[in-house]
Amino acid sequence: MTACDRFEREAILRLEQGRALDEHFATCPDCRQAADAYQRLQAGLASTGAAYQPRPDWQARTWAAIARRRKRRRWLRTLVPAAVGACVVALVLIPQLPRTPQEPGIEVKVLPAGSAWRGAEAGLGDRLLLRAQTGGARHAELRVYLNDSELVLHCCCKPPCIRDHETLRAALDLSSRGTYQSLLLVSDDPLPTPVAGLDGDAGQALAAGARVEFGETVRVR
Repeated sequence: MTACDRFEREAILRLEQGRALDEHFATCPDCRQAADAYQRLQAGLASTGAAYQPRPDWQARTWAAIARRRKRRRWLRTLVPAAVGACVVALVLIPQLPRTPQEPGIEVKVLPAGSAWRGAEAGLGDRLLLRAQTGGARHAELRVYLNDSELVLHCCCKPPCIRDHETLRAALDLSSRGTYQSLLLVSDDPLPTPVAGLDGDAGQALAAGARVEFGETVRVR
């Protein structure tokens, strides 16, 4: 008999969106087992961390990557309005062309414990929602660091991450005060293991040829 995988396919997204689960997830043994594993993994990631002193050269390379990303975005804002008409014509006249993967990037939202969105400001008990485009890269990871040193989320394709083709999603409960910084790492080669905090890990990934995208910083007061 085939094991039920509805928890991975449906329940995690519903939980991210704050939606209730139907009766199936309370009665299905496979889904209950998957839910227990998901909760244990969330708890383990929330308590994981290491205090490492970042290397100055890693920090410099990390900020250089951020500067390149900002420069590229300014260029795109200038180019896009002039190119809209040409893109529409191309889509109409050449529908048979294969779809080009979206540029790698990460979107960050805060799901409050209450009912109102707070943007980049969050409170204890809120949930951090991450949605990233991998750009078709073979390897992709989402990471979240608390106060630039403690790794509180690290996943690629299993809970709390869900990968669907070029989209990678994850959720994290905000249980500690401080600054949460999210990263998307993509590469066609295996990504290095995180060991040295935000600056060190980002620099190590850049040195290995990976692309590093930074999400919006979220502060829990």
